[in-house]
Amino acid sequence: MKLKDLEPHERLALAGLVRAMTRQDGVVSAEEATAVTMLANAVGAKEFWFAMNEAQLTLPDPGDVSKAAETVTRPDVRQWIYGWLEDLAGADEVVVAEEALLRWLHQLWELD
Repeated sequence: MKLKDLEPHERLALAGLVRAMTRQDGVVSAEEATAVTMLANAVGAKEFWFAMNEAQLTLPDPGDVSKAAETVTRPDVRQWIYGWLEDLAGADEVVVAEEALLRWLHQLWELD
């Protein structure tokens, strides 16, 4: 799946969640930066970085990211985003806050 396959609100939610995941421990590690770059290259770098900039501007607070995540309703998109977030969390040591974000999203999106 590429970003062009997503609706605008799904792209924004992905970017907001990626930003949230990489900031859970207060530091973006080199491993996380590499994982984000791999994600960008896999889904379309230009569109990805545009979405990341848009998320920075329009989803400044965790509550805003939560609301954006709630708008993602397509099961395949939910699973796809969740998979990328798991990869990001696993890029370095998984911290409690990252686990909490994944658990919350798993429950919100009713993933198997």
